[in-house]
Amino acid sequence: MRRNFSLKRSPMKTQRAKPSDEEKEARALVRIRSGGWCEMRLTGCLHRATDFSHRVGRGVGGKWTAANGLDSCRACHGWCHMRRAEANDLGLILDSWQDPTVVPVAYQNAGFVVLDNLGGLWPVLEVIA
Repeated sequence: MRRNFSLKRSPMKTQRAKPSDEEKEARALVRIRSGGWCEMRLTGCLHRATDFSHRVGRGVGGKWTAANGLDSCRACHGWCHMRRAEANDLGLILDSWQDPTVVPVAYQNAGFVVLDNLGGLWPVLEVIA
């Protein structure tokens, strides 16, 4: 006897949820700051930015702000998630309790900077570990 099992599947989602005003503003400020280039610039990177990389992940309370985001290429973004401890040392990925407006980030091989929520960056003369 042959049984006919039919699985009902829900239709695949074809559209991404509409971005919030906070997301739109953060993406725009970060894109202006980066000029469309990867802000991480890890060894050998000279790629155009394709991803918005949250320093404090959204899953642990990270917000859509310019200080919490970096424009990155897919390779640098992936490296950060594969090497979290090293990325944290560089300020590219932060823990949930860290403040992205205070913790410096290694910026485009040009030293450490502090990012602000208006899309600005401020050089850090000395990093205190």
